[in-house]
Parts: sequence; structure tokens; C-alpha cells
Amino acid sequence: MKRFEGRIVLVTGAASGIGRASAQRMASEGATIAGLDLNEAGLRETLESLDGDGHSAHICNITDEDQVATTMDAVIAQHGKLNALVNVAGILRADNTTELALADWDRVMSVNVTGTFLMCRAAIPHLIASKGNIVNTASTAALGAHPYMAAYAASKGAVIALTKALACEYVK
Repeated sequence: MKRFEGRIVLVTGAASGIGRASAQRMASEGATIAGLDLNEAGLRETLESLDGDGHSAHICNITDEDQVATTMDAVIAQHGKLNALVNVAGILRADNTTELALADWDRVMSVNVTGTFLMCRAAIPHLIASKGNIVNTASTAALGAHPYMAAYAASKGAVIALTKALACEYVK
């Protein structure tokens, strides 16, 4: 199937794991991928593994508002449009809650929640224009009890709430 032929899809966390697999699957179905990650070598490996051509790599810290805006501008300048945003980038930490440093809590929240928010905010005007979509990756940790996952579970619960709020605002 070529469900994504002619579509520009921005995938965060594209250098490895679920982000890489998502980029590979969508490219196999015709999408042009704008891969985004901090891991330049991994991102390069992902792009080399993709079917098709025209894909682009973007090094971006999704927790940095200016980098997100600059990267979104670069994606639009290079590809002319955006049809989908797939937010996969995230941090998984396992810590005993009483030993979890505030800096570690803040880092998980910053990447998993704030990064997802910043990417969505930057993409929404382009997605409205293309009648595109957003896929935000959460986790079963947001829905059930998992020991040592307080920061991760809370962050993924916030991603679910953010996604529902966006749907209320923009799905007509």
C-alpha cells in the first residue's frame, strides 16, 4: 500500500527505536520523511534505511522553543508543506520516587511533555493548511501502575491529556 504517497511526515525521535520504525514504515508506504533527533549518527542511519528519496534530517532539541521554530521553518522551506507530525521523542527513566532528583523529573517532563507541546504548536498551522494529522506517542504507563516510573508515567499521562485538548480545539 502507498497510503502516504505525496505526504511529508515529520517524525521526532527518528534516530532509533519506535521513531526509526515509524519513519521506516511510513516511507515504505510512500511518505517523504523529515526525521528529527539529537543523535546525528542514528538519524543518518535511519535516513539511509528509508525507502524512496527526498527525506531530510534535522538535528533539534525539542525542548528548545527557538530550535523547534527554526527546524519547522527548515522542514517547510525544504518540503513545501507538512502533512503529519509523529511525536515519538521521549525519555524513559526508572527511579525510586523518593530518590528521584528534581532535575531528572524536570528533564523527563521537558522532553516528553514540553517537547511534544512545542512540536505540536509549531506544526498546527501547517497541518491545518494541509488538513494533516498529529500522532503523539504515549504509554500504558500513563494508564496503569508501574513501579519506579513516576516521572515517565506522569509525563505520558500529560501527553494523553494534551492530545485530547488539541483534539477538542482542532478536530471539526
